Amino acid sequence: MKRFIAFTVFLVFLLGLVGCSGGITVGGFSSKYINSENYDDAVQQFIAEFENMEGFEGCTLKKVGYAGDQAVKAEADAQGLAPELVIVLTTTFETDGEDHGNGLEPTHTYDDYTCVMTRLSSADMFWEIAKFDND
Repeated sequence: MKRFIAFTVFLVFLLGLVGCSGGITVGGFSSKYINSENYDDAVQQFIAEFENMEGFEGCTLKKVGYAGDQAVKAEADAQGLAPELVIVLTTTFETDGEDHGNGLEPTHTYDDYTCVMTRLSSADMFWEIAKFDND
């Protein structure tokens, strides 16, 4: 009975994630620094913020994934933070057919942007976007 309840709770949680992402593909995840709950929190926060992100008007987010522990470790070292306080996401987004004056090509797919997010402590569920670019 406990397994059934646990499975049902997991299924409801999973369906909630799919519903929140609005057709956005969320890539798989495995890390020695960050647990899946923290990953899900970061992804959902990024998805919510992308919609209103300055300079990305007319863009539609298509995919978000985890850049990997090596990218997290490198970014954490560069910022002088513990790896548990940093996450690096990969993204794919499309632009609409209009020129929004933001330097992005109309009707183009970008799959080379990464988002670096940080948090104050490993217990903190709030992630802040520190950098989002294609460097």
